[in-house]
Amino acid sequence: MKEQAGVRVKMTLLTTGFVFILLVLTMSASNAIIIFAIRHGWISAEPGAHLKPFLFQSGIISIVIGTTISFFISHFPLRPLHTLIDAIHEVSAGNYDVKIHLEHPKEFQKLSECFNQMTEELAGIEMFRSDFINNFSHEFKTPIVSILGFAKLLKSQKLDACQSREYLDIIIEESRRLSELSATVLNLSKVESLTLLTDKTDFSLSEQIREAILLLESKWSKKQIDFDIDMKEVMIRANEPLLKQVWMNLLDNAVKFSPEKGCIAVALHLENGHAVFTVKDQGAGMDETIQKYIFDKFYQGDTSHNMEGNGLGLPLVKRILELHKGEVAVRSRAGEGSVFVVRVLVDGK
Repeated sequence: MKEQAGVRVKMTLLTTGFVFILLVLTMSASNAIIIFAIRHGWISAEPGAHLKPFLFQSGIISIVIGTTISFFISHFPLRPLHTLIDAIHEVSAGNYDVKIHLEHPKEFQKLSECFNQMTEELAGIEMFRSDFINNFSHEFKTPIVSILGFAKLLKSQKLDACQSREYLDIIIEESRRLSELSATVLNLSKVESLTLLTDKTDFSLSEQIREAILLLESKWSKKQIDFDIDMKEVMIRANEPLLKQVWMNLLDNAVKFSPEKGCIAVALHLENGHAVFTVKDQGAGMDETIQKYIFDKFYQGDTSHNMEGNGLGLPLVKRILELHKGEVAVRSRAGEGSVFVVRVLVDGK
């Protein structure tokens, strides 16, 4: 507020100073005309001299001079505004690469910095929007094409029972994948539309996390993964079904990216009124670029799409925790696995 008030005061002083300078220049020009006319004998400086015609003419000349001076002087303080207006037109046309560099006064310099930051954010949003559409199309198109292709093979060719079962299994698996993707998209859309968290209950957070681990047993037992569990008993007031999705997604990712016969470390403790949950895997890890975008919709570090997933789990985790006034962070280095850390208030306020 103080900074905004200071800007308003400076702009007022700038405008007042401009008007004052304009008046001084106009009066000086008018006086110069009168003195010039007196010296050349065009008018008499004696008392009672007939001055009305000349004063009328000099007044018109003064107005013309003042208007001309104001036109040229106003061009300089308004130049930054014209630059800004031109840049805004460029942005409205979809050019987010435009940058402005205003150095004087200080307020215009800060304005240009804010404008450039805005265009960078818009460029990032536009790139994300484009990637979102491409990834969304890919994730839906791939199983549909697969289902259509194998269905045509089943219809058009004489296949033995073994091949038919194989193709049917593929169709069933792709249908399951498409169904899960649709359900996840709808779930994420529903969660993102929430502004107020309701249906809070008191429950054991440590017990909920243990249940999530057991629900994923078919996946981690298949890879012979061990768990190193260090969880304190923590009670929490929260939306139980939503929070369960957080642990399911994080633990499922840990299992997915861990190697066979690997180990996943899970910990839970209280810290300053927050439940702090950590899950550490022994996977391939992530570089800084992947970590930067890992919570964006449809973003996948594995661009080859060899790893099963749709890039919606972590955005869902982030949004659910935001509704609980919590947060999630990741620490990772390529080749050293990843650690996800969740902090969430236990009192539900």
